Amino acid sequence: MATDVATTPVPTRQWQPVLTAAVASVMLAVLVTWPAVRFPTERLVGHPGNDSWNHAWGYWWVGQELSAGRFPAHTELLAWPNGGTLYFIDTVQAVLSWPVQLMFGAAAAYNLVILVGFALSAFGAWLLAHRVSGDARAAGLAMVLYGSAPHLMGQAYNGISETVCAGWLPLTLWGLVRVIDRPVWPRAILLGIFAALCALTSWYYGLMAAMGGTVLLVWQAAVQPYVTRWRRLVPMLLLAGLVAGLLVSPLLAAFRSSLDAADALVTRDPEFVRRSLMDHNITDFLAFFRPSTVPSPDLFSLYEEQLVIVITLGWTGIALALLAWWATRRARELAPWAWMGVVFFLFSLGPYLNVGGEYVQVGGGKVPLPFLALFEALPLFDRISHPFRFVVGVSLALSITAAVGLRHAWRKLPLAAHLLLTGGLAALFVAEVAWASPAAVPVPSASARIPAVYFDMAEDPISGAVLDLPMTPPNLERAVYSWYQTAHGRPAPWGLNDPMPRSLLRNRLTATLIRIEATRAHTLAPRLPSLDIVVGARQLVRTGYRYVVLHEALYPTAKRQMTEAILTGVFGEPERHTSDRLLVWTLESLDPAGTTTAEVDDL
Repeated sequence: MATDVATTPVPTRQWQPVLTAAVASVMLAVLVTWPAVRFPTERLVGHPGNDSWNHAWGYWWVGQELSAGRFPAHTELLAWPNGGTLYFIDTVQAVLSWPVQLMFGAAAAYNLVILVGFALSAFGAWLLAHRVSGDARAAGLAMVLYGSAPHLMGQAYNGISETVCAGWLPLTLWGLVRVIDRPVWPRAILLGIFAALCALTSWYYGLMAAMGGTVLLVWQAAVQPYVTRWRRLVPMLLLAGLVAGLLVSPLLAAFRSSLDAADALVTRDPEFVRRSLMDHNITDFLAFFRPSTVPSPDLFSLYEEQLVIVITLGWTGIALALLAWWATRRARELAPWAWMGVVFFLFSLGPYLNVGGEYVQVGGGKVPLPFLALFEALPLFDRISHPFRFVVGVSLALSITAAVGLRHAWRKLPLAAHLLLTGGLAALFVAEVAWASPAAVPVPSASARIPAVYFDMAEDPISGAVLDLPMTPPNLERAVYSWYQTAHGRPAPWGLNDPMPRSLLRNRLTATLIRIEATRAHTLAPRLPSLDIVVGARQLVRTGYRYVVLHEALYPTAKRQMTEAILTGVFGEPERHTSDRLLVWTLESLDPAGTTTAEVDDL
């Protein structure tokens, strides 16, 4: 007997709609990432000023550690000379894509994960919508609404690969619906595997799966307590939980220990999270509904960051969801999905109500929301610094509701009209995402090309770190230096979240260069702190630096000339790589270029 949660089970032998949906999902993923998929080893999906460099670096690093027979938990390649403990947030997908990296490189592995993430999201939504609605064509609309949701497009733009792979969330709920419908151990084990993959891909999505599953079960218990075979279902749910727990626990423990380590390269202490929630990762209530290509908050205007917070739901999906409630004769069919959408919407608003970029004040204080209660009460919840990501659950609920509504709305229409209507509505939604939301369609990409000099460094038998200049570009733009590390394989001073490493601020040479980058001056001062500069240069050599690389294209002319003059004064003439506009100094000894303070004074 089918329940109201799963009104029409998919016949086991009807594979043609499933295969068609799988192919269509891949085509949709190709469409939204075009043309980067044509050049998987030459481009990186995502804006060049965002997190794609760090994530692609992570795929390479995990591959390096696995090739050496080590679990990726600590690295000396970042934050030189100290290194630190690191759990790469996308470790599971890096492991799964490792064979691709071995054959084609880290860029191909990263791009494949983005492509599969979009495709799996679209296919997972179709599978769940098909299960709930019983209509393969109507489920095709859910495929597009969820698989090209504005938030997912924004996350790909931001280069955050683990949150693009949102397909395990609908697949987990699909697995739960099947277990509710027929509680047998094979389905329970599959549910546990899906739940584990959902959590291991993204801790956010694992939490959403638990919350969404709870909503479905509570609704089932409240509305249909006698239809569900609870005596059989409860043991199967416990089995699924055991399977998920066994798979998730080791990596969750590694993740938590990496955050708490004294030398953690990525930290999520409650105070840092609070600042992020209140000042940076703000959820504007109006941004869910307002058609606009400008995000709110606009992080570029506020902080000159290229990251975008995209939470627009799209009026096409909202209108179709409203149509569903008007068209369906049984509101109970949609009730659990509507409640799920409401729960996720409330949590996506964050700890306090924000409207139009300003916190709403009542009685002299901010209006608290449900997120705040769990943030204060649960140990792991206080590490959540991006509540707006819960909008993924809202998009999924909207897509399922829209598919059910479409099925009821076209009951008297011919089959040909079904295809035209699905295609037209899907195209309208994609057009709305492209022209009435902050998301970019297709997602932009950056050149993955690495200058040849970095490959030459890998052949140098003398060990040592690499310092790339300038040092003060925005943190995520500067992360391209980490991408270059995938070629030379040498340590670098940069971390993943540290705006400026302390080792560079304390060194007298690099501190001088940082001041040059920050000043408005077009010429060097009449007298430089020559002794400081010489001491700093020698300290770089003693610390283990082998190369200093100046990227001419990243400097204004005057600042480049000043920086080059100082470095030439202490290290001698650089190698000039004209085609790549790079100047490279090789640090040879503890007495850089035999420099004296008098020679620096003459610059």
